[in-house]
Amino acid sequence: MRRRGAWTDPAWRVQRDVSLADRHLVEWVAQASVGDQFPEPWRWASDPSESIVRSLVALGVIERPAPEANLADVAREAGVAARAWLAEHPPAGETT
Repeated sequence: MRRRGAWTDPAWRVQRDVSLADRHLVEWVAQASVGDQFPEPWRWASDPSESIVRSLVALGVIERPAPEANLADVAREAGVAARAWLAEHPPAGETT
């Protein structure tokens, strides 16, 4: 359960190690092209795009987009943000 205002206040994010599945999602977003199939398990969600965006917001990769935001713009910005996030968060055991 999220605290009230959690979407607008990034302080609610718990500092934790990122799961392997979450890291794979960020890597997929960083390299995805138009028409790529969604990764599992997100491809089985009722709305995969929304599920991926929620996951990226929860990880702190992107900020929550406005409800009226164009999905193509959100996807493009998420790709850029995912590449930046990966540069800042190398896999465990690696340093830059």
